[in-house]
Amino acid sequence: MIRGIGHSQNRAGWPIISDMSRGFSVIIAAHDEGAVIEATLLSVLANRLDRPLQVIVVANGCSDDTAEKARKFASSVEVIETPVGNKINAINLGDRAAKYFPRAFLDADCQLSENLLQCVADSFEDPDVRIVAPGVKYVYQGHNPILAGYYQLWRSLPYVKRNTMARGFYAIDQRLRERYVEFPSLIADDKFIRNLTKPDERRVAKDCFTTVYLPANFKDLLKVKTRWTFGNLELAERRPDLNVNDQGEHDGAMKYVLARPWLWVNVPTFLLVWWYAKRAARKKLSEKRAGWERDESTRMGTARVAG
Repeated sequence: MIRGIGHSQNRAGWPIISDMSRGFSVIIAAHDEGAVIEATLLSVLANRLDRPLQVIVVANGCSDDTAEKARKFASSVEVIETPVGNKINAINLGDRAAKYFPRAFLDADCQLSENLLQCVADSFEDPDVRIVAPGVKYVYQGHNPILAGYYQLWRSLPYVKRNTMARGFYAIDQRLRERYVEFPSLIADDKFIRNLTKPDERRVAKDCFTTVYLPANFKDLLKVKTRWTFGNLELAERRPDLNVNDQGEHDGAMKYVLARPWLWVNVPTFLLVWWYAKRAARKKLSEKRAGWERDESTRMGTARVAG
């Protein structure tokens, strides 16, 4: 039984969650994130917040010192360890241990601005809001001008700017949590949650941001894009009922690019990456192979400082 969930169900068949104390829970699923977990936790704990904060790190299938580094934060961080190296299993373990709403899910390799948690909490003051994501600062630390041009085009697109995904962080309220029993075994956990909501139930919080480090080379970019595409295709195949909340995502993209000639030089690279990812993801899906591949280039080197 998931903590906080009663035996009763609402008309949709979703579990009804009992009221919880005012607070904010942050869940971080971490697999071999020893190089970055400290910087991420420092950024979370540096946040100013008007309510209790619960931070949970679920170290899953780790062969490095992720759990040990997280435990250095003592009573400020709860650490759960599992030998199962699986993000969805880790998220569900953290979700069961969480006490508060809003409840956020944070990638282990990105950091928060110091006002992010309060901005997100304030966004839920609107009674119609079910999911909130922050703004995002994308950082490319590589030196390839072609790849830099790709990122210039991608991160400027309207659907990237308005989406609640690809930010390394999203938060949900109690009513949205009532719409599912637990996270299903899907690659695109963030899109699954987003697609449980209607567009007018989503918010991007202003004046706060995550720092997300982009793949430093084409090899890792293609792995990440293939994973994203696989996740989207898998979700559409297994939960077609949620497609109704995923319409018009790319509306305005072509018109936006056509009106900005300085971006045209990056279009061939953008289309090539899109074509490769779609082809590779469809092949994996047809062969029923796992789609999880992560970018290792952003986890190299020393711990980062949020900025």
